Amino acid sequence: MKIRFNLKQVSEKNKLTQIMLVTTINKRRIRVYTKLRVEPQYWNHEIYRCYQNGGLNIRERLRLKYINEQIDNLVTSLCEMDEQLAMKGEYLSAAVVRQIVDKNQQKEQLLQNPIACLRRLVGEYEKNVNRKGKRGIESTKATYLTALGRLEDYDKQRKVPIGSFDDFNKKFFVDFTNYLYEYSYGKTGKHYTQNTIINTLKVIKNLLHRAYDSEMTTNNYFLKVQTTLPADSSEQIYLQEKEIQKLSLAKTESDQEREVRDAFIIACYTALRISDIQQLNKATVRKGVISLYQKKTKELVEIPILKEIAPLIEHYQQIGFPVINKVKANKIIKVLAARCGINEAVSRKEYRGGETTIVTIPKYELISFHTARRSCVTNLYKRGYPINYVMSLSGHRSFQAFQRYMRASSKELMTDFVRLLKKEKAILA
Repeated sequence: MKIRFNLKQVSEKNKLTQIMLVTTINKRRIRVYTKLRVEPQYWNHEIYRCYQNGGLNIRERLRLKYINEQIDNLVTSLCEMDEQLAMKGEYLSAAVVRQIVDKNQQKEQLLQNPIACLRRLVGEYEKNVNRKGKRGIESTKATYLTALGRLEDYDKQRKVPIGSFDDFNKKFFVDFTNYLYEYSYGKTGKHYTQNTIINTLKVIKNLLHRAYDSEMTTNNYFLKVQTTLPADSSEQIYLQEKEIQKLSLAKTESDQEREVRDAFIIACYTALRISDIQQLNKATVRKGVISLYQKKTKELVEIPILKEIAPLIEHYQQIGFPVINKVKANKIIKVLAARCGINEAVSRKEYRGGETTIVTIPKYELISFHTARRSCVTNLYKRGYPINYVMSLSGHRSFQAFQRYMRASSKELMTDFVRLLKKEKAILA
């Protein structure tokens, strides 16, 4: 198969012109525009490639080298397809040649734009298997898209947009981190929290690792980037059992409020994430145990039905468990908590824009559905159940992850410890 590349025009030496692919198939001459352009003065008509010497500066040499590489890739793709068809007793056609040219051009466009490439990786997140041999889940994909959106916003305000994967170097990570610290949003001009910044950097680093594994880049500077900055160590709230009891009796004004309240109470005694609460209709409930595969980890958990929620489980087994919306549920549970008087003033540290402040807000404003999971783990631990039992119920696979849930009760545990010491007269009353 003979393939040549000609220029559309050669009279104006300094004017960019299109490079055409010319070949003959079944005695029929085919011409296809490659969408590559070059000035005639840089074109070698004998070898159908660009010159790469003759006193050119570095920028021009790199540009011409890139054009030659695209031509080489195109020739390789055509020859491979020709061989595949020949094995079937078939021949290349004009339509196939155009498809290959278009496909190569689209591929190169994608690879030229690294952020578009990262977005494609996110789009395929749930389909591909990661380095741990597992597929991505929808909620994590949403987190990746949010972080990628921040990267795209950052790129728009750069004087020189990110043009290749090589741009993800030390200067980028320093500049992007500073951008995240200084970025403000909303009417009040809030800054991102420390945790938001750290998690954003972790996601971008992970995406670059995926691009590296996919051989889209040879730049592995991201491996040197530390994402162990001091995290927001503010004490996360949980609900004591007397507060959960109060919430279970909260007056509801609609079926939706009642369903959200009941689902939250179930989560407070099962440690289920809201993604698992949403799929309780798929769970097996038998002999006082709920069995289901967690949506996040795909691991099977078996949860004993505690007496506090046994009537709710029995009720919803008969009519079907409600499938609640996460965003609406988090708003409703705050309203219900405020309605039943869970309004203790809570002081906590906030790390925003690189600054630390102490804020005091009503407890109900900090409650979300994840508070139920934290409350269950903490309260069962406080009851005295062995840690490994509680971990098997919550699905935590490492003590380090489990321990983060226990920080919430550190002050209360110290109070209990002091009370015990006084009871045993180990300290002065």
